[in-house]
Amino acid sequence: MRFFPNFAHSSSIIRRVVVGCSAVLIVFTVITALGSFAVGYEAAKSRQDRVLKEVVGILSRDIVQERYRDKIVELTRGGFYGPGSMLGESVEASNAEVLTMDDSVFEDSFELDDDSPRAMVQAGDTVLVRMLHKRGRAMSVTFNRPYWDGAHTVELFGKQYRIFLRTLSDGTHVAAGQLLTERNRSILFSALTSAAPILILAPVMLLVLLFVLWKALRPLKKLAGELDERRAEDLKPINTKGVPEEVKRLVEATNGLLERVGELRRREARFVADAAHELRSPMTALSLQVDRLSEMPLSDDVKARVQDIKNAIERTTNLVTQLLALKRAQAQGEESLHPNEGAECLKVISTVIADLYWVAEQKQISLNVEGLEASDADQLRADIREADLAAIVRNLVHNAVNYTQQGGSVCVRVENTPDKVRICVADTGPGIAPDERERVFDPFYRILGSSAPGTGLGLAICRAIVDKAAGSISLDWADPDKQRGLLATVELPRRRVL
Repeated sequence: MRFFPNFAHSSSIIRRVVVGCSAVLIVFTVITALGSFAVGYEAAKSRQDRVLKEVVGILSRDIVQERYRDKIVELTRGGFYGPGSMLGESVEASNAEVLTMDDSVFEDSFELDDDSPRAMVQAGDTVLVRMLHKRGRAMSVTFNRPYWDGAHTVELFGKQYRIFLRTLSDGTHVAAGQLLTERNRSILFSALTSAAPILILAPVMLLVLLFVLWKALRPLKKLAGELDERRAEDLKPINTKGVPEEVKRLVEATNGLLERVGELRRREARFVADAAHELRSPMTALSLQVDRLSEMPLSDDVKARVQDIKNAIERTTNLVTQLLALKRAQAQGEESLHPNEGAECLKVISTVIADLYWVAEQKQISLNVEGLEASDADQLRADIREADLAAIVRNLVHNAVNYTQQGGSVCVRVENTPDKVRICVADTGPGIAPDERERVFDPFYRILGSSAPGTGLGLAICRAIVDKAAGSISLDWADPDKQRGLLATVELPRRRVL
């Protein structure tokens, strides 16, 4: 379903609510529809019998009127004109009296009671039955068995009929009939009409239920989207504005958890910073002692050992510095940049290249920069702090110089796009295989067989800083045809200067 992408999961609340409500709605609809159908069916049957009875009543009045009119005519021929009336007026008044007479008076005066022994059709009697179909056709029917006055289902001429019988006080039988198939068709249509609204409204109610659920769960979907878009270091509390009361307690508990996780990360960062600071002092002191020792008259073997110790101290010091930089990059809760702040790419990259130029010179590596020679290069700013941008460029260039063989080249290229700043560092070294490119961003991970010095933290620091700045970093071949060299590409949001 488009509204509920997780509907297929068995643990989905939406699925459970929809399935449960649908099952209840189906059962309710079936029971109600069957009940409405049964009630409508019986009501339609009674209505059809009532129609037959009404038709028989109309026919009875017409028969009595004709009979009564003939009687009045006979009386007038003998000299009876009615009390104070003319002949014509007496006849009209008598006719009107039969047609306008109350039903109860008419029944008492001209119809037999249902419990009268004469209120029945005897076997062999012939009765003229008026049909409700085909323009009131009359059928002369001879009954093969007795029938009391009232409604009956009989077989006439090979077809089933529903007839209604009424016997007048003079023994005249009045009957009206209806073909049973037509009657049943009309009854079925009426019954289905009674149940149809329920059957039609059931899917409409289900659609309304889905719409109400979709509207009710929109705040949850919005909240899930906000959490999904958050970066790992973003531990600020979730805004509870607009959150349903049923979920607010869960959000508040989540905020409490985020606060505890943030405090734990702050303690961890402080511990690493303190540990790095505490390690720096003895390492610095130890380095000074080794420097003094190397100035003393020593044998060549001892000097070599002292130099090894000095190199080990330098590597340890560099490791402590990199650890501190990594934890600083992973730290969260820093204040956002001011509108006119941002890293000046020309200034930062030029400074880093100048610092590392002598390292490249020692290995006779050509270190070049492209994209900063434009007239507006001094206006190019990245939405990041200068110290963080310097750390990214320094680590990438330092790695490129370390892993490039003597006499190779390293190129730093800056590309300006409308909304991003792209920094590419390409070297002529061995490169990194595709299956290793994600692993090298893990702290302390180094490719097997690599002899270049390093701590395995440079790319991890770059990834942490780039993620915090809402940017991206990727690795590829510098020369795809030969599958040689490494191309590191960093994309950072561009800062607009106000």
